[in-house]
Amino acid sequence: MEHYYFTGSDGCGKTTYINLLEDYFRNKKLKTHYIWIRSPKIFSKPLMLYCRIVKLTRYNIINGVKYGVHDFSKSKLVSTLFPLLQLVDYYIRNLSIKKEIKKTKADVIIYDRHALDTLVDLIVDTKRFDLHKTVIGKLFIKMIPKNAKIILLHVDDEIIRKRKIDTLHDVNLSARIKAFQMLCNDLNITVVNNNIDSIKVVFENIQKKMDLEIN
Repeated sequence: MEHYYFTGSDGCGKTTYINLLEDYFRNKKLKTHYIWIRSPKIFSKPLMLYCRIVKLTRYNIINGVKYGVHDFSKSKLVSTLFPLLQLVDYYIRNLSIKKEIKKTKADVIIYDRHALDTLVDLIVDTKRFDLHKTVIGKLFIKMIPKNAKIILLHVDDEIIRKRKIDTLHDVNLSARIKAFQMLCNDLNITVVNNNIDSIKVVFENIQKKMDLEIN
């Protein structure tokens, strides 16, 4: 069983290239299974409610689009406790994913978001830029399948805002992109630039990076 994982900020093009990758494997008569994981809320849910009450979480609606902002860094308790609770929630979710994968009997598993995406959310929300180097961060990373081929799709801030209208007023978009770049640099994750090249060129680049045959 092969594992392929696309990571990156909203609007970087993950859906487009996941669809192309699924088509690629189906054309080779291989069964694929798609998985999306992002920040499950179980034990962390009461803390999220607390954050709403004390205004550490707020929502802004601009031109009909709802933007959530978490100011967890303003509370040492929250910025310490929330990543820990998210780790527990994520571990539970990951166990259910493993069971789901076994039932599918797929040849290829394609992840749209996984532990790196949740780590980036936590880094941005808590402003703990060394989180991936802590025990909690390392345990998140450990949950990614060992043989997974990971691609970060990078798109510049201003281009994402033009392509995806619901990111236009996202105050954390730039910080999220920088956090992804930091993780990729520190963890040696492959980056594919999706700024200006055609879809065909970008997908061929992805295939090369993932050691796949280019038709």
